[in-house]
Amino acid sequence: MFKGIITIVFTGILFLSALGAYSQTSSSNQEPSINQPVSVQEDSQNQLGLIYTVKKLDEARKLIEEDNYIEAEKILLDAKNWLIDATEFHYNLFQIFNKQQKNINLAKIEKAHASDFGNARDQAFYLLAKTYIGENKLKEAVGLLIEIVKSQNGSILSGQAYKTLQEIKFSDKAK
Repeated sequence: MFKGIITIVFTGILFLSALGAYSQTSSSNQEPSINQPVSVQEDSQNQLGLIYTVKKLDEARKLIEEDNYIEAEKILLDAKNWLIDATEFHYNLFQIFNKQQKNINLAKIEKAHASDFGNARDQAFYLLAKTYIGENKLKEAVGLLIEIVKSQNGSILSGQAYKTLQEIKFSDKAK
């Protein structure tokens, strides 16, 4: 009889666990609300997220257009440093998760985040280089532009960076 009670209790616990898991699964399959971001990276208020930093880059871009290089440089230095770190952090997580088959989906997420943050980092490099050029700090711009060419070889941004290197007379134009 004691075994029968244990079996019933165990079966009840198992049933309740399965029911709880089902309700979590069915509620997570619902469409997210309009105000709820799909990813933490899409939350414009999340200072660790990509959208927040991209908004800072847009703010700096507008300041550059207004020739307000000092304010743009402040924003861009902060954004650049965070984007370098975030890219590396997400890449490190990708490498950790990629070693185990059970974590392959996490690895894919982290690889995508590393790529997205890397692209934003290179945009920050380009904007900061344009800021330095506007301030006539050409030597500071060169390293950033070369990093873009190295990181994004063959991309539109890489072409813009190389063209800028030619415009500031660091590299010759092909004939």
